[in-house]
This record gives sequence, structure tokens and C-alpha cells, in this order.
Amino acid sequence: FPRIFVCLTLATPALSWTSSHGHLRLTGGAARPLPADATVRAERSRQLMHNNGDVSYTISMVVGNQTIEAVPDTGSFDLLVFSSLCKFGCGNPKWLYNHSQSLHFEHGKNYQEHAFGSGKTMSYEAYDAVRAGNLWSKRQLFWEVYSADMPILIDLNFQAILGLGPPSSSIEIAVQDAWEVKEELDSLAGATSLSAGQTRLATHYYEIADLAKKARSVAASFQLQSFSICLGRSVGSPGIIVWHDLHPEERPVNVFKTVPLKGGLFWSAQLENVALGALPSGQDDSKTSLGCSDVACTAVLDSGTSLIVAPQQAVAQVNEALTKWRALSGNCTDLSTLPHLEFEMGGSLFRLPPESYVGDLSGDVSKLDPDVRRFLLHLQSPNQTRLSALQGGRDHHSVFDACTPMLMVMDQDPSRPPQWILGMPFFREYYSTFSLGQAKLPWRRQAMSMSFAKAGPDCYPADSDVQMPDEALRQTRRMRIDISKLRVPRWALQEAKQKARHL
Repeated sequence: FPRIFVCLTLATPALSWTSSHGHLRLTGGAARPLPADATVRAERSRQLMHNNGDVSYTISMVVGNQTIEAVPDTGSFDLLVFSSLCKFGCGNPKWLYNHSQSLHFEHGKNYQEHAFGSGKTMSYEAYDAVRAGNLWSKRQLFWEVYSADMPILIDLNFQAILGLGPPSSSIEIAVQDAWEVKEELDSLAGATSLSAGQTRLATHYYEIADLAKKARSVAASFQLQSFSICLGRSVGSPGIIVWHDLHPEERPVNVFKTVPLKGGLFWSAQLENVALGALPSGQDDSKTSLGCSDVACTAVLDSGTSLIVAPQQAVAQVNEALTKWRALSGNCTDLSTLPHLEFEMGGSLFRLPPESYVGDLSGDVSKLDPDVRRFLLHLQSPNQTRLSALQGGRDHHSVFDACTPMLMVMDQDPSRPPQWILGMPFFREYYSTFSLGQAKLPWRRQAMSMSFAKAGPDCYPADSDVQMPDEALRQTRRMRIDISKLRVPRWALQEAKQKARHL
């Protein structure tokens, strides 16, 4: 089945920044219409990412001369555009893409279903001119959504999902999907004759695989060799995506840590020695191991996931440690008293501050989609302290204890190495550059490496020994998260429901 994994976002007012850092261009707000002779321009530029409640971000794009808001997602591969053909469940109709207004629109012959934690969509194969920042593609394949069973879109009002996973992976996934369908139908054919519907299903997956081999993803059309993402540290601050960014070797030495990839399907790396560090107060100088010491784990860097996603045992250990520290200090509201989350990738040490795993959570878990609730098991424990807000005598909202881990839980296949997802909290601390290898055909470029530098206050790479913010600022950075807006990546749902996939 198609793998799409995103975090949904809200369209926000246009913003723009200026910068004195060299000659780097910054684009933001409403994107300019496409010229008739649009072609790719491989020029380095920074584009603003609009913040929606610190759980999701969008950029402005042009599709067929219509400006829309799109989610940049390193964990998916396709461009999905929500269309005016969708009469219910796709958000505010006046903001949806309308292909009748485009001079370049073309219909394709295929259709596709994309599944999310909050529902599913049905889409047609389509082509149109596309622009993001100063990058253009005159005839870009995308999936035009004509039906959606996703009530959350009504509130969030975004119009597209921009997959930035390695271009070659969309081919590999489509071929693997077709192969799995073939194997299943072959096993059925041995016992009974296939129905016309089963035959059509197989043909459909073969056609999708053939399309993936011939078509270009947006990353391929933009001829991306590298791009970077950085999210502002302060609550509510925007982020930045840098198209055609410098490769780390082009920057001053000792700024970036380059991490080799583990596998090539996603932006993933080997993860080791995950732990909570010693308490800053010195009351407890021991570290709390969270695993990945005896057995190496896998970390997936996913810009479309709201929080860090960890194995259930690791989340339980964080919860136990927070309970112990609360007994020492009384509460977890003062983040300066809590330790950093530490881990190694590719032999390099990374440290995330307490606000990456502790914050203020609110919302009604019982009203979430069942597929999302399975990622919040630790919020459903009868031992979990909750403070209920009352309105009209009825419990309509829950505010969880300040010591509740601000993490999501992912079921693990015991036969596979444990997996973590490093979502938005990681991008707030590290300026992250994703590099693609060379290939004769751009749409077959594979992920080559990931490189990380400490993020400066203006979302530029900083020296590795950059000072952490003072404790007063850290208090203002305590995230306030509405769990009803959390989204989990599609591939993690696959892992939770079925056997784990090799990354």
C-alpha cells in the first residue's frame, strides 16, 4: 500500500525575512505566479516555513498559478494537492486547488489511495506547473485529491503535502508494493481462480510501479542535490527550508557532523547509546539509559512528525525518571532542572534539551482516531495524572501533568532493531542538511548523507560549541501541544500494524 507519512498544518499569513548572511536569497509569503517558460533554477535560496501551533509547518507553493500552503515532509515522496473536486472533508473550498484555472493542467490515467493516521484520501494522477521558492517545474506529476475521509482538514486548512524523501525510494516502494500484491495473489491462485476485481487490483499496482519508474518526484524535477531544514527554537517561531544548500564540506570545518545513512529508503541513520543525562542540579549524577546500547537502533529524520517517537519501553523509562525527579524537586515546570536527551548517530554525540521531551500537553485522547491513540498509550494509563478543565459541568478537555513525557510511542517488532523517529524537536536544535548522490537520471538519485550543525538563533548553522539559551529563555520555550493536532507518519502506522519494514 502507498506509504505517505505527514504532519498536517495550517495556512498562515504571508511573512518575509531579510538577512545579512552573504548573498543568500530568502523567499516567503505568497509565491509568485509561474512564467510561461518556467524551468528549474538551481539557485540557493531560503524559504520561510509557517508555524502552526508548534506541531506542523507549511511553505507557500504555486500549482497552476494558484498559491497554496504545502507541508514539506522528509518522510514521504509524493506531491498531494487537495482539489476543488473534493466536496467534503478537504478543508475550506475557497483555498483548494482548481485545475480549471490552470493553462498547463493535464489528466493522468491512474488513481491512488493514500492513508494517514487521521484518515485516507483518493487521488487522480495529474500534471501541472509547480513552483516552490525560486524552483520551478513546468510539467510536474502530482496526485489530485478528489475525496478525503479526514475531518481534521476542516480545521487545519492546508492544501498540499510535499514529499522530500529520496527520489529513488518512490520507485523502490512502488515496485515492492506490486511484488507483495503479486505474491499474495499467486498464493490465492493456487487454491482458487482469481476474480476480476483481484486481477484489476494487480494490474493497478503494476501500473503504479511503472509510473514510478518513469515519472519524476518534485525533488527530482527541482534537481535537488541538497536541501536543509531548521525550525525556530522559540515557541510559535517560523522555520526555514534552504533549497540547493551548500554541502557541509563547502562550509568551515568543525561546524557540521556528517552521518552515514543506514539503508537508503528513508533519511535514516544508526542510533546508539540513547540516554537521559545527569541532573544539572547534581542531585543525581547518573544517566538513565533508554536503550540502543547493546543493540544498535535506527533513527528516521522526519520533518513531518510533531514529536519524538520512541519504543514503548523507552517512553516508560522516561516516565519513571520524571516521576523520580518530581519527588526530588516537586514538579517539572522548571526545565532547567531536567537533563538533556543524549544519543549518538554515526559515532557523533547529539544532545536535545528538556523541552524536546517535556511540555504542556492538552486534549481528549478518547476523541482521537484509533490509529493515532496507539501512539499515545502512555497518556491513557489510569496512573497518568490529569487535570480536567470543566465547562458547563462537563469534562471537555484534559491538561496533563507537567511531568508527562512529551513523546509518542511506536509498537516494535521484536525481530527488528528498535526504531526511533526524530521529529520536529530535533530540527529545532540542529540545522539539518540532506544530500543526494549523483545519478544519470535525476529521479533515481538516492540519499547519500545527512549532516547536522547546531542551529543558531536565526536558523543559520552555528559553531558546535554554541551556548545554550539561558534558563529564563528556556522557560519561555516550554511547548504547549494540543494532542488533537498531532500526526504520525504513515510508515510508522504500517510498522505498528504489520511486520516491520527494513529501513
